[in-house]
Amino acid sequence: MLIAEVCRLQGHDVVEAGTGAQAIELGRSSQPDLVLVDWVLPDISGTEVIRELRRQGVNSPMVMLTGRSTKMDEVVGLEVGADDYITKPFDSRILGARINAHLRRSALAETGGGREGVLSIGALQIDNAARRVKVGDDEITLTMTEFNLLAVLAANPERVLTRAQLRDKVWGYPHDLDDHSVDPHVQRLRRKLSERTNTGVSLEAVPGLGYRLSVKTG
Repeated sequence: MLIAEVCRLQGHDVVEAGTGAQAIELGRSSQPDLVLVDWVLPDISGTEVIRELRRQGVNSPMVMLTGRSTKMDEVVGLEVGADDYITKPFDSRILGARINAHLRRSALAETGGGREGVLSIGALQIDNAARRVKVGDDEITLTMTEFNLLAVLAANPERVLTRAQLRDKVWGYPHDLDDHSVDPHVQRLRRKLSERTNTGVSLEAVPGLGYRLSVKTG
């Protein structure tokens, strides 16, 4: 497969799956550093693969590869848990660059991104080195992108960050998704925070601008 060969030529170890069911099993059992998923598979859709892997706790970066190019398709791909969305046809060099960018982000995340200690905001304890978010002893499971979003917003409490600022700080590289591609990730993060009633924070949308993480009062 051409995509697998592109990855191997860049020095990455590659495990291939021919069906969605195989991809789910491999993703669950091997916990890969990165998952590339085609939208069209012989048995189930790539969106179902990503949704199921996320449900099973696989938090690795996931990139959707697809010939679908409408805005709604992008939104669907991102809403199920993809971190990135690459439309075919694409230059193999661009694919390689995007893969390496995600892997660099993962490597940086594993070292705490140069930040040490635990950031406290509201009742949240955000441990950058361990990549964990807790409310007391209760851990909130986040994907890497969701964690990065929360860390950026929490480092700027009460400040409105535009979608462009969040995109640049969280993804850290130029890509062909527009600023609103941030929205599905923020919505997933907001949903996970809202499932806990005692976080002490609120993630607010500011119409026409972006998002703000505020400490609840009262």
